Amino acid sequence: MSTLLFESLDGRVRLGMKGPQAEQWLKDRGVVLPAAPNSWAGSTAAAGSTAAAGSTAAADSTGLLVARLGTSEFFLEDAAQGTLLSGIRRDLDEHPPGVYPVLREDSAFQLSGEGAHDVLAQVCNVHFAALNLDSRPVIMTLMLGVAVLVVPQGPDTSGPDAGRRYRIWCDPTFGPFLGEAVGGVVVECGGALRGLSA
Repeated sequence: MSTLLFESLDGRVRLGMKGPQAEQWLKDRGVVLPAAPNSWAGSTAAAGSTAAAGSTAAADSTGLLVARLGTSEFFLEDAAQGTLLSGIRRDLDEHPPGVYPVLREDSAFQLSGEGAHDVLAQVCNVHFAALNLDSRPVIMTLMLGVAVLVVPQGPDTSGPDAGRRYRIWCDPTFGPFLGEAVGGVVVECGGALRGLSA
């Protein structure tokens, strides 16, 4: 049984882009992309590299998390100490044709541990416990009235909460509110906060 935890993941490098050439442009840089809209992929591929791993762990610790938000729009986030996006960002600054940057200054959080679904049931109307993680879904919804992007990760075994983590992003102007409000629910449910104040 893991402890209920809500933590800030601010400080990670993020990048957004869209456009008719965005998919091919990212593939040319060795980035593993999700095939369908509203899904995500993990990648340890660096720009120009042919090595890639589509594992959940790769997106968490050593590589990129890449979410396809639409047919031709992508959201990328590097690992905590990752450097894979630095080369991609430099290339994007060259204004490649058909690829348009999207400003991503999101506030980022992670909710994990026993009781995570109890917290989510109080702050959001999506039934996260019923999601099949094999499809690697990306959920765009409201959480306490704030538009959020949610990526569920982790094993889908041994009960609905076992090993699951929920990565959550929102507009930075709403970050303090969401952190405080969801953090309050987590504390009421017996959980802990990291990088956030109660």
